[in-house]
Amino acid sequence: MANLGRRFRAGLAPIVAAMLLPCLASAGEALSSLDYRRAGTEGLEHLKAIVRLDTSNPPGNEVRVTAYLAEQLRKAGLEPQLFESEPGRGSLMVRYKGSRTQKPLLIMSHIDVVPVEKDHWSVPPFESVVKDGYLWGRGTLDDKGMAAAELEVMLLLARNQVKLSRDVIFLAEADEEAGGTYGMDFLLAKHPDLFDAELVLNEGGRVIWDGKGKFQYVAVQTTEKIYQDFTLVAHGVAGHSSIPAGENPVERLAQAIGRIAAHPFPVVLNETTRAFFTGLAQALPGEMGDCAGKLEVPAEAKHCAEVLSRNPNFNAMLRTTCTPTLLKAGYKENVIPAEAQANLNCRILPETDVKQFGEMLRQAIGDPKVEVTPAREFNPPAPPSRSDTRLYAAIKKVAAGMAPGIPVVPYMSPGGTDSQVLRQRGMVAYGLLPFPIQEEDLRTMHANDEKIALEAFILGQEMLTRIVLETAR
Repeated sequence: MANLGRRFRAGLAPIVAAMLLPCLASAGEALSSLDYRRAGTEGLEHLKAIVRLDTSNPPGNEVRVTAYLAEQLRKAGLEPQLFESEPGRGSLMVRYKGSRTQKPLLIMSHIDVVPVEKDHWSVPPFESVVKDGYLWGRGTLDDKGMAAAELEVMLLLARNQVKLSRDVIFLAEADEEAGGTYGMDFLLAKHPDLFDAELVLNEGGRVIWDGKGKFQYVAVQTTEKIYQDFTLVAHGVAGHSSIPAGENPVERLAQAIGRIAAHPFPVVLNETTRAFFTGLAQALPGEMGDCAGKLEVPAEAKHCAEVLSRNPNFNAMLRTTCTPTLLKAGYKENVIPAEAQANLNCRILPETDVKQFGEMLRQAIGDPKVEVTPAREFNPPAPPSRSDTRLYAAIKKVAAGMAPGIPVVPYMSPGGTDSQVLRQRGMVAYGLLPFPIQEEDLRTMHANDEKIALEAFILGQEMLTRIVLETAR
């Protein structure tokens, strides 16, 4: 392990030396002078290193990554703070100080990952395999790629002593994939004074391209759907499987799940999704582009909703979704159990009354022998972040410089992020995974064979660095 670390540091030495700029006077000079490709190459090495550190949640063990991040930051002269909510559940925060004429910018990412089914991967998920122009591994997209790129931004700022108008804070947090109890909840409860930022940049948004250099659009997450799990419990009569009596809870549960799957959750636009689809009318290909601006035209709305729903991401933006994710029933092959359980993971449109939503599920199931209860306390929605800020303007400016003509639109992410708790506190938080990605690669998040294109990471490193410098200059 020590030899591996020495080889890694030796390999980075020439890269680091080449990226040092003499006596930078301003962020503007850094914007025009940095070697972004070299920065992306170094960022990739950091990503490879932290993907190899298994932080599957549960159990988490995020201290493996915080130790690595802290070592790199200290070498650059920074002083990271380490937090452990429970043994092994680590988060890290570090601050690069500006002149403080403006309030800080917080860049953040989570360093836990969802577990893997190793037998279903074509490569080892924690060995950072490079093949076919991709880096393969759990967390490459969600969300260690972001953590590695943000680490690289902090190293560039510190090494080059860039003069900024505001502090830049980097937060690598634990436990995002399991609700944040050991990450953001702990930090906000025990260290609220650390969250003094005016603006926040996190995961959640998208840069969509075709993989061949043609950019399609930039989606900046300004809000997200409500994450809520429900427990379904079907009751029946236990007995011998050779004499079924029509009271099998497994069958009852399967029927309940089928009714939810067939339930027609309606299309509902809000301020964010309306702006998203309207803004993409000229960017989307073919019939999707024709339909993007017609979702509220009475004669076109139904047809256009069907067209746009063919894209799984768009479908999840247009309506509430509920998906069964866990099943539990029985204890022996020849015994009919007395009950069967399922977890129903719902991503609910933010305008929905969540308490009434549970009653709607019961009505859709229509079976009094199937209980429907929230698996955890309801998380209240937060209002969307406004777009009239220095950070949003910086995203638009950088995107226009790197891909002239590309539309930048507000985005409601189907998935949940730690930005939600910050918006609930009144903070302006955006989500943007800056790495250009194809729709099919996006679907490897939380799935088998998660991967990121090497060129996409390098371009995303440049985009993130430019956004930070532009916002904090």
